[in-house]
Amino acid sequence: MKIAVFGLGYVGAVSCGCLSDLGHAIIGCDVSAAKVDLIKAGKPPIVEEGLPELLEKAISKGLLTATMSADEAVAGSEAALVCVGTPSTPSGGVNAVYLETVCRQIGEAVKKHAKGHYVVLSRSTSLPDIHRRLMRVLEESSGRRMGEGIGYCCHPEFLREGVSVYDFCNPPKIVFGPTDARTAAWCQGMYPKGKYEGLDGCPVFFLSPEEAAMVKYADNCFHALKCTFGNEIGMICKTLGVDSHKVMDVFCADTKLNISAKYLKPGFAFGGSCLPKDLRGILDAARDTATRLPMLSGTLESNEVQIKALMRRLVSEKRPKVGIIGLAFKEGTDDVRESPIVEVVQQLTGNGHAVRIYDEHLSVQALVGANRSFAFQMVPHLAELMTGDLGEVVSWAEVLVVSHRLKPATWAGVTFRPGQRVVDLMNIPELRKAGAGYEGLYW
Repeated sequence: MKIAVFGLGYVGAVSCGCLSDLGHAIIGCDVSAAKVDLIKAGKPPIVEEGLPELLEKAISKGLLTATMSADEAVAGSEAALVCVGTPSTPSGGVNAVYLETVCRQIGEAVKKHAKGHYVVLSRSTSLPDIHRRLMRVLEESSGRRMGEGIGYCCHPEFLREGVSVYDFCNPPKIVFGPTDARTAAWCQGMYPKGKYEGLDGCPVFFLSPEEAAMVKYADNCFHALKCTFGNEIGMICKTLGVDSHKVMDVFCADTKLNISAKYLKPGFAFGGSCLPKDLRGILDAARDTATRLPMLSGTLESNEVQIKALMRRLVSEKRPKVGIIGLAFKEGTDDVRESPIVEVVQQLTGNGHAVRIYDEHLSVQALVGANRSFAFQMVPHLAELMTGDLGEVVSWAEVLVVSHRLKPATWAGVTFRPGQRVVDLMNIPELRKAGAGYEGLYW
């Protein structure tokens, strides 16, 4: 493949070296004459382990050159890999000026020089609306339409400075967000097998451009969150006279619940007898020792935001009859202590909504102890709202809120009415048969 790499900074320079090592012919392009001259001489414009050897080898094999001309870069390539910076604006937003400028230059060059379908891949971290804007810029400047002579792909990078060459050859995943099938087919040949073992076994994902863009943001937000979580646990451990590294060594050894996919899918608020109580306990200990834990403090606030957001959505429906499927704080139990759905029911009835509730594991008569006390303290007339008949709730409700999964066979016997709103808090595939009435919480 012949690929032009726009932007010869950390990501671009590493891409030049590694892509050429995979056998691709690379043309680097940058507005900096100094960077272009260094690349042409086989020398990296940045410090990165392993990169000098890759660039020198690429130059010696005739697989790498560089230019300051976008026309020259596009004319000598079938695809462009955009690696320019996206710095923050004064308000913290994404500055896409460099991206738009480069894409406009590429589009104009495509209009003049490209004979066939030209692919533009963006490795620059930017939000979904920016990618949509870049597609429009490319269409306007090239005179072509997406999928018809030009294609776009969000192709996020997962490189860490200092070990970028290693990360390129051993990525955790490869993500493509192409606009069309022809562009997707081109992307499939970008990382040929047989060169790097880490690439050969790497999972590859094809998403929409917008979804691919958000994968990178989800990654970086989570990395920042993990750093902050470790630091805040360290702070409270220090004040309590505990070795935080020993604590976190054991924490990290748990790959079933802690370092895993558990609890990471979008859904509704958490609840139950443990998480809220233990968070409050840690925060109380922090207050006693004058230790500020902003992230952990914000966790309970964020959880309350989930409840308020759902309430706004339900109230905005202006439909007074709301059916609830699942009252316990999670499925498979009858524990309603600090269940966020109990709070939703309390607020709905307080706002004048009629509510009917089905929970296959919950019997009001069987509730005992603190579980029963919490339920009736929050919703004194709970017994009047509960029913053991799923069909009754479904047929009665104008809006159906589903917070528990049921067996697929159970859903198979459920018929939703035309116009009935079904709000899915769990991403349950069987609920999508509600058609236009279906609404996922965050999907």
